[in-house]
Amino acid sequence: MSKVRVRFSFLVFLALVFLLRDTSAIAAFSAVCIMHELGHFAAIYALGGDVRSLELTGTGIRITAGTPTSNRDGSIILLSGPAVNIAAFLVCTAAGNTGSFAQFSLAEGLFNLLPFSFLDGGALIEQYITGTVHERELRTVMRILQAVTVAAAVYMCIGA
Repeated sequence: MSKVRVRFSFLVFLALVFLLRDTSAIAAFSAVCIMHELGHFAAIYALGGDVRSLELTGTGIRITAGTPTSNRDGSIILLSGPAVNIAAFLVCTAAGNTGSFAQFSLAEGLFNLLPFSFLDGGALIEQYITGTVHERELRTVMRILQAVTVAAAVYMCIGA
């Protein structure tokens, strides 16, 4: 890996996390995030790729790797992070552990599958619609899906 960048927004995010003052929650959250990114790294290297840069920002971690040789390889790389999180959740719950590590694992895995281009799920969708005959229509469908996702999140937060 040639470049590692740490943005100021990442440091602000860390400061906000530490305001929780619950060291076990901070440790669980950090471990879940690290496991997620290691899932991506493992898939990249297993498929013969290389990581060119790692950027830590307040909105997430961005890995830049060589272009996948196929949509299949790109899909494996994108889904490997959420898969690690969901697998960790399943292992924890099978072992009777439903604490913060298991909860953060499930939340991280599912959150990253949302249809926004800066998340794994959205990047996966982008990978398949870019350059297609119906790209314009598919992007419209993606925007509608994003709006429905946001509306559902707001609805759940309001507690209707």
